[in-house]
Amino acid sequence: MYKQITIYDLLEILSKKLGPQNWWPAENTEDMLSGMILIQNTNWKNADRSLANLKQATNFETDRILALSTDEMEQLIQPSGFFHNKAIYLRSMLTAYRDNFDDWSKLSTPLLRKKLIAMKGVGNETADVLLLYYFHRPAFVADNYSMKLFTKLHTFTTKPTYIQLKTAVERDFKLESKQAEELHALIDEFGKLKSDYFDDYQLKLPYL
Repeated sequence: MYKQITIYDLLEILSKKLGPQNWWPAENTEDMLSGMILIQNTNWKNADRSLANLKQATNFETDRILALSTDEMEQLIQPSGFFHNKAIYLRSMLTAYRDNFDDWSKLSTPLLRKKLIAMKGVGNETADVLLLYYFHRPAFVADNYSMKLFTKLHTFTTKPTYIQLKTAVERDFKLESKQAEELHALIDEFGKLKSDYFDDYQLKLPYL
């Protein structure tokens, strides 16, 4: 018999176990937005090397980053891999930050998410991370760490898609944006531990 918990219990358990995370780890907004692109399909060690190069070359100033030639940008972010595509995505992200984000911040969350998804290099996960950490909307990030944890917690009988997991969690999501940020950070940090702590738990979601 599993010990049943809710998403709110999960947040409390992880908070007690790991302490406050205070994500997103970044020096400024440009650092944060760049990191959201550079972390795609790699690890933080490689992303941090690219971020260090960007900082040295531009001091994370938007106009200085956007003034880089394509070759210059690709060389700086090469450690994070897929540098040709990421240079395109990074330029798109910072251009939208400079020109559009203030106006987009006035949109409802569903409309805002559509705007973000339409950007180059922004898929479901990056869109939700942007909603959380830049726009401070209470979104759930159904990333690989979340998928593995909810599988371990016997929440689903079959593996859900990203949207299925996100939708199931958000149907009764009463967390404030800061709590949602902490939940995402705690799930990711817990996932790195490869712990069996939750083997005897089951997380129940409403409407499932």
